[in-house]
Amino acid sequence: MSFNGKKLTELRLLKGWSRFELAQILDVSEQAVWQFETKGLKPDQGSTMMKLLRVFDVKLSYFQDDTMPSFVDSGRIAFRNGDFNSRRTIQIQEAYINKVHSIFKYIESYLVPPQWEFPNLQEKIIEQKNRGVLLEKLAEFAKDYLEVSEDNSNLLYQIERSGVNVLGKIIDIDRNADAYSLWTNDGTPYIVLGKGKSAVRRNFDLAHEVAHLLLHSHIDFEELSLGDLKEMEQEADRFASYFLLPKSSFIQKFEKMVIPKVSNPDSYIGLKSEFNVSIQALEYRAYKLGYLTTKQNSYFYRVITKKGYKKSEPLDEIIPIKKPGKIASILDMILKSNQLTVGELMDSQRVSTKFLVEHLDLEKNFFEVYNSKNSDYGSIIQLNDFQRNA
Repeated sequence: MSFNGKKLTELRLLKGWSRFELAQILDVSEQAVWQFETKGLKPDQGSTMMKLLRVFDVKLSYFQDDTMPSFVDSGRIAFRNGDFNSRRTIQIQEAYINKVHSIFKYIESYLVPPQWEFPNLQEKIIEQKNRGVLLEKLAEFAKDYLEVSEDNSNLLYQIERSGVNVLGKIIDIDRNADAYSLWTNDGTPYIVLGKGKSAVRRNFDLAHEVAHLLLHSHIDFEELSLGDLKEMEQEADRFASYFLLPKSSFIQKFEKMVIPKVSNPDSYIGLKSEFNVSIQALEYRAYKLGYLTTKQNSYFYRVITKKGYKKSEPLDEIIPIKKPGKIASILDMILKSNQLTVGELMDSQRVSTKFLVEHLDLEKNFFEVYNSKNSDYGSIIQLNDFQRNA
């Protein structure tokens, strides 16, 4: 049996492991892992190979596949609040999107080719930006085009519905990257959200990444200086603020609900429920509109630090966190219509259901309902009329 070492590298990166970490798991030397990956040295058919199959939840044939084509240009990955110079982080996320996109392309082949609207929106935004339209107007146009509600409650759904593939995962436990986005080489937009954030902070991350997808798709982030990177991030933050909090509706509600206590974080709680945006983002918008002085702004941040609102705000436990659902919905449609069985799906990808649950951010028991249909013997086995005597 041939052994494609690049497939092992791919799996290792999907887990976010170094060669040293994988060596410890397999109980082999780091040199052995290096030989598996770069020299195509086949692990022994005993314990080492079985451990590989078990820890990665793949089939033996996975390592016989050709290396899949690259769908990702790593320089196009736009991280939010991350370490832009971490090559390891970029390699891990490049491997992740590559794998997810290959699966997505496979399941999408069972659909009538959808006419996604997001690429059209990007073209319109670029055209308007080139004509000198201000960023605030671009953000408001994008919100209207995507039909996002005033309170942003349908933000995630509308973004997915427009053609963006949104996923949630732990991006890097060692660093502070909140989210990232990119266009694949064949023109599919992705947003990956870090896990563990509140619903309102996640909304800001979504809007921030929409800004990158619309405004910065042509930029090679690896070639930018730290100053230029910071400028791109600030532009995406401003876009997100304008997008989530359009000027006219924000002013109307702010003046009614917050004034005159503009520097008191608790006075923004009601406004937070109106827009599903964090207290800090609301105050920032008000500050930039001139409703707070620099002194009042500084006081506001001292108070939120004292109250612990930088970590957890009022209503965070009440506003539900919505999970991306487009890829799950497509899978559900295909499996329910019997275009594909769970077994056929796993055979095509050479993985277990656990693998897809982990990397597609599906519910733990997602495939159980379809597997149970395949094991339903009710049509051929029936109970007789015997009744137990009392």
